[in-house]
Amino acid sequence: MKDQDEFEGLIDRHLRGELNEAEKARLAERLDSDAAARQEFVEQAHWDTEFAEALRESRDPLPEPAAAIAKRSTSLSRWPLAVAAAVVVALVAGVYFLRPSDERPIARIIGLIGTLIWTGDHGQIVRDIEVGTELAGGTIEGMAPDSWLELQFNDSSTVMISGTSMLTFADLGQKELRLREGILSANVVPQPQGKPMLIHTRSALLEVLGTQFDVETSLTSTVLNVSQGKVRLKRLSDGSQVDVPAKHLVVVEDERDLTPELVPDSVHHWKSQLHRRPGGYGKWLPATAQRIASQKAIPLVPSDDPNVTLYLLSIPVSRSDSSPVVVQPDSRFIVRGRLNRPARVHLGIGMRHVNGEFAGKFRGDLGERQPISELDSEGHFEAVYRLGDFTLDPCVQDRKDDLADKPDGLVLNAVWVFTHTGGPAGLAITEVELVAPDGDPNG
Repeated sequence: MKDQDEFEGLIDRHLRGELNEAEKARLAERLDSDAAARQEFVEQAHWDTEFAEALRESRDPLPEPAAAIAKRSTSLSRWPLAVAAAVVVALVAGVYFLRPSDERPIARIIGLIGTLIWTGDHGQIVRDIEVGTELAGGTIEGMAPDSWLELQFNDSSTVMISGTSMLTFADLGQKELRLREGILSANVVPQPQGKPMLIHTRSALLEVLGTQFDVETSLTSTVLNVSQGKVRLKRLSDGSQVDVPAKHLVVVEDERDLTPELVPDSVHHWKSQLHRRPGGYGKWLPATAQRIASQKAIPLVPSDDPNVTLYLLSIPVSRSDSSPVVVQPDSRFIVRGRLNRPARVHLGIGMRHVNGEFAGKFRGDLGERQPISELDSEGHFEAVYRLGDFTLDPCVQDRKDDLADKPDGLVLNAVWVFTHTGGPAGLAITEVELVAPDGDPNG
């Protein structure tokens, strides 16, 4: 009885135009799944004078399927044919008059890792998105360094974001995206003539007809790396444009030449540049007279275990200041930093394929338990992680058949470091270095 009273109340409030978006969704779901509910809705709507008059004003021709349904319905036979048909068409077609047109799905999630939040066009916030969820535009935000999402549009174009990225997307006849921060990789099928996919960043506008590429953006720059096809880029500060062909990259910064550069050969050695404020996750601490620059860990509560607090930081491997960094089987990572007390320091790495596609996340302390880091008199430590010990991170185990089983030969995308000690251990990283097997800094 309570459910029936609620249903009748929803109908009454709908006819008065008082339903909010959540109530519209509940009413639409009931009508879609219950033939008796649809019949009752029609009968109640009949007695609503304003609703009936609005429908009578429609001059649209009656579709044949709706006419057949209306003629078979004895309860609707009392209605003018146009009124009955209009109501039935709306119901049979999925109650479109209850659902705003911009809520029709334009893409669905085909891959997801870590904590992400979707904010819809009407401001609703959804935290429990999952693979298979269909979305009608809005904003996807990665909340942690291990966050990753792959989105497939209705035309099979795909885009991926990773880490603490924020992407707004829409498709009103032309795909339009805004990468507010972070890293995006895309595989775009040929787009309709005159309607390229548009990607906005703070400093550039990209026009994409069909190609593979990745783009990284921050407050001051945009880096575009094209693997296949061609992307037209416009710098917003001065309106200058350039076409970026396959195997080329361009860096968008004020007072920097916009000429595309051939993607350089890969290297096997990398060292963080923390004096340059690298971005990523954590609190950046600039250099002072007493200490060098560092990235400090901040609390993170994993979405799948709210009773755990990690103290974590991440450092991206920027595309703007080096060649692609490819790890080799016998490489090793050296992590240097500070702690307030001895603790076990965990290291993870994010990897991508040469074409920018996500390849996996790996941990260097799962197969071989990392020892507790010992501190010197000033609280400094150094920890070494050998690439042979890296295994697929548990957070991506459910997609292991789609990912690389080891990081060998892949491109380094980011590193993250954390402690799990039940409380803060004062973790701050001063340097992360990837050393090639032969120890040669040039790899």
